[in-house]
Amino acid sequence: MLANLQSCLASDGENVNTRNTRETWWKVSGLSFQPPSAALEHGKVCHERQIGPGLRRICAKIDQEECALSMAHDVNQSEMDVVARVRSALVDRISPERYDLWIPDQTTWAWHDQTLKLSFPSQFTCQLAKKMLQRDLAEVAMHATAIECVVAFEVQASASVQLAASQSAEPSRSPGNRKLTSTAEVGKSIAAPATAPPWANPTNLATSTAGAASSMEADLWLGFVRGSSNELAWTTANLAVNEPGRLTPVLIHGPSGSGKSLLTTAIAQQLRSVRRLRRVVHMTSEQFTNDFMEGLRGGGLPMFRRKYRDVEALLLDDIQFLAGKKSTLAEVKHTLDNLLRLGKQVVFTADRPLNELSALGSDLVGRLRGGLVSPLFPLDEETRNAVLRRLLNEEGIALEPDIVSNLASRAAGDGRILAGIAKRLTATASVEPGKLTWDRCWNAVFDLVQATQPIVRIGDIERVVCSVFGLEPESLQSPSKMRSVSQPRMLAMFLARKYTPAAYKEIGEYFGKRRHSTVISAEKTVESWLGETAEVACGRGLTVRDALRHVESQLQVG
Repeated sequence: MLANLQSCLASDGENVNTRNTRETWWKVSGLSFQPPSAALEHGKVCHERQIGPGLRRICAKIDQEECALSMAHDVNQSEMDVVARVRSALVDRISPERYDLWIPDQTTWAWHDQTLKLSFPSQFTCQLAKKMLQRDLAEVAMHATAIECVVAFEVQASASVQLAASQSAEPSRSPGNRKLTSTAEVGKSIAAPATAPPWANPTNLATSTAGAASSMEADLWLGFVRGSSNELAWTTANLAVNEPGRLTPVLIHGPSGSGKSLLTTAIAQQLRSVRRLRRVVHMTSEQFTNDFMEGLRGGGLPMFRRKYRDVEALLLDDIQFLAGKKSTLAEVKHTLDNLLRLGKQVVFTADRPLNELSALGSDLVGRLRGGLVSPLFPLDEETRNAVLRRLLNEEGIALEPDIVSNLASRAAGDGRILAGIAKRLTATASVEPGKLTWDRCWNAVFDLVQATQPIVRIGDIERVVCSVFGLEPESLQSPSKMRSVSQPRMLAMFLARKYTPAAYKEIGEYFGKRRHSTVISAEKTVESWLGETAEVACGRGLTVRDALRHVESQLQVG
């Protein structure tokens, strides 16, 4: 501000002797030692003494700048107040533990033009927070500001620059050193079925990752075909690799063939090769149990505990195998507690959701509930198409896109089925050279596809829907019109039409002797819900689309 005063005085040409004018001004006002308000007061005095119009311009400039500073301070204070209210409301809504889990300390908040902007330190934390917290943030922000506002998620500029630099510096590799038809297929990669996964040997934790093994690890990570059926699980895997120990324990659950073992194998390999962790253990729960029993029989429990508790990451597949094994469960619980205290990464997989793992005991289930639970659903048609296309490319089999799409649409959502189809077509092409037409392909895999198609009955749908929504058996057949019953009933009718050959009349008769027009109406209503991403009345904030996925996953269809 003093510089502005000096500039104005220096440009004032109304006095003959500007040097004398400036010296008189600084001497009289003493501005170099006074705040703007004091300078303004001196300016008024000088103005009253008729010193000149140049001084009046100086006084006006002081007044404007002081007002601008005051307004800027008020605006900044207002923005800080909004952010503080929103953060406090979000903590109250989701609990401090979940807040710490989803929002890293490095996250920055800003409020401007009715937009709440959160900047995250990495792409993975940004994607995860957006998926898990977007709705809660929008609601608490609207409540805190009393206006309809926008919530924006972004990655901090420094993180984006680092990510771009690392991607440009890293040489591109394709599976098995084979050149892919397009780089888009590499970037699009998710649940290609695994063959025998290379489990980590717990007796040799310092596994080498050089040479061909390193190439294989990169191929497995790139080869995981991403799709809507495993979006959250893929994001979880990236977080476990890029920030090991922050989100722990992790439970990835899904039906057979959805990609659980492939994903955990890829996580273990990336932790070794990318994060350079030397002590990474990946094994099945059965192997862990056998090792524990050997330790009990041979008196080698201290060595067993050192082996599993002195690790940097532990990945256990199929923990449902531990149900009813009290001693092993107790050892797993103590091992988990020790690793959590040390901030180590722990990943479990299971073939069923957490609410169906009560046989593991309330202690272990409670610890898993406090971590990150990520579902894997049966592969949807789009993902099956991508997986089958990739497997055929690796076998050197060229098929028309329509044939690949038709085969993928008829196969069940199991990655192993797709691997079997690819191998069968490879054998067919070897035995009978020539173009693989649709008829040749279908004749070759017909028995394989038909054998995998699940037989779904209306009673199966009723049972699974009641399980997903926590309803009493046969409640869907009752006359109740409560939304908590009627909406799941409509979903069951919709699924019965989709997955069974039953007619409208038969479905209506099954669900409480209702008319066929009721079933038609239910089918149209559910279709409209899917278009609107509506929630179903179950008290769990579950969208209709997610509810259908849960049911289809347990029915092994979709």
